[in-house]
Amino acid sequence: MKEKIEKVLAELEIRLKFANNELKTCPEGTLSYVKRGGRGTFFQIINSGGKRLRKSMNKAPDFIRGLARKEYLIKEKKLLEHNIKVLKDVIKTLVEPSPDNVLKSISKHLQGIPKHYFFPDHNKDCWANQPYEKSNYKPEEKKHTTSRGLKVRSKSEVLIAEMLYIFNIQFRYEQVIRIGGIILVPDFTIRLPDGRIFYWEHCGMMSSKEYREHQKWKMEVYEKAGIVPWKNLIVTYDDEDGNINAGIIESEIKNKLIV
Repeated sequence: MKEKIEKVLAELEIRLKFANNELKTCPEGTLSYVKRGGRGTFFQIINSGGKRLRKSMNKAPDFIRGLARKEYLIKEKKLLEHNIKVLKDVIKTLVEPSPDNVLKSISKHLQGIPKHYFFPDHNKDCWANQPYEKSNYKPEEKKHTTSRGLKVRSKSEVLIAEMLYIFNIQFRYEQVIRIGGIILVPDFTIRLPDGRIFYWEHCGMMSSKEYREHQKWKMEVYEKAGIVPWKNLIVTYDDEDGNINAGIIESEIKNKLIV
């Protein structure tokens, strides 16, 4: 949410910069239009030495257009400056209603109870919630919480989980699997209503050479076991700045997981 507002703010600030630059090239004075007896006359109004001077411009259409454009830019600038101020104030006070922030606002005397009590018990008897072997790798790095209380490692994984919730797709997070004696931990193990199993790997540190090499090795292990993108594997990525495209996530779900 905050990122979207900051993006809009940046766009408005760019528009304001262009408006200010264009205003510097506009003609002197302001535009006036008077209509009498069915005939209209354009005037250029200039204040000079405390006097208001008016000059007819009906025979100078380019000059009229320049002053009309100036009037538009002045009004646009005023609106842009207003909206920029509003958005800056919003960003200063905005607290995103994420599960983590909601939990932080819970009364202190309830802070000690298990977090899952605060979330609905969705399909407690379904495959996704049955006991399974979970990865115990650096649990302290699971700092983000989904709307159903699941702790994950990144905001991107929160987004993927929330999308899977929306489409009512069962999944297990970081389930341990074994392939030829090698232990792997897919980010999401997904079971479709027809019983097919999909694995979802989200790669979020592609700026790291070591991380990229590990992902290449992981893909090779998957392929040897018949786990491939054109059959039963989904692989998505953050960009170099750590951002994720929600449209791509939704497309992967609709194209590969909706039966």
